[in-house]
Amino acid sequence: MTGAAAWRAGVSPPVIRGRGPAGRQSAASRRRSLALVLAFACGASASGAVLGLVKRPDPDDRLANVTFTAALAVETARRADERARRAEADLSLATARVQALSATSTEQELADLREAERIGVSRFMKDGAALWGDERRRVMAAIVREARRNGLDPALVAAVIQVESHFDPFAVSSAGASGLMQLMLPTARWLLEKGPEPKKVRPAHLFNPVFNIELGTGYLAHLMSRFDGDLTRALIAYNAGPRIARSLQRGSSSWRRLHAYPRNVLAAYKSFLLMPDQVAAR
Repeated sequence: MTGAAAWRAGVSPPVIRGRGPAGRQSAASRRRSLALVLAFACGASASGAVLGLVKRPDPDDRLANVTFTAALAVETARRADERARRAEADLSLATARVQALSATSTEQELADLREAERIGVSRFMKDGAALWGDERRRVMAAIVREARRNGLDPALVAAVIQVESHFDPFAVSSAGASGLMQLMLPTARWLLEKGPEPKKVRPAHLFNPVFNIELGTGYLAHLMSRFDGDLTRALIAYNAGPRIARSLQRGSSSWRRLHAYPRNVLAAYKSFLLMPDQVAAR
């Protein structure tokens, strides 16, 4: 019995589920299959890109090329985003460290400046007109900082400066010694060659007061070590040279003549040592 005959006879035709027009079913199936293939390919390509295993597909395979390009673009963007986040985090950390270091350095410099004030460095600097304002404060702090770094008494370093140049950063001796601590250019070059990072120095550099203090304090500490802590002989070596200081005989005419320099330094040193007591007594 045909469908039409069954309908006329009042008999309902059987219902067949899951089936529709053949054209629609084929198109939908193809779309679903294509979507699944694309999703699978993108995922596989992205995973492969992470592992560095994706190879460029055959140029004639358009679908594979589209999938490869899309996966590569996604992976490149992801890596760029990760690098940007890491760079931002590193920058934030570096900024925080610089700020902390700057705050610590400022606090230490203020403490060094107060110590220089306490031992009376500013009183000896008042007679000189070459150091003013911030530069004067930097010099005072440098005296304390470099003395501490080299294991010396800041008052002793200040006393050497007082005797050598009276705190005039542009002082030049008849022998050619320059700056606050009256350094000879060969001595400065020798000191810099000894450092971990050798640097070139020109005569004009010795007129930089802080740089001069750094070198002069380091040289004085070297001489103290070389002469086993003998301050008198180390000071003679600072003034006349290590070779002469080592060859001197105590009590000789040369000794008496050269001994005037350490005697003057020790007198100035005593003045600095007494300064806190004098200030406290007022």
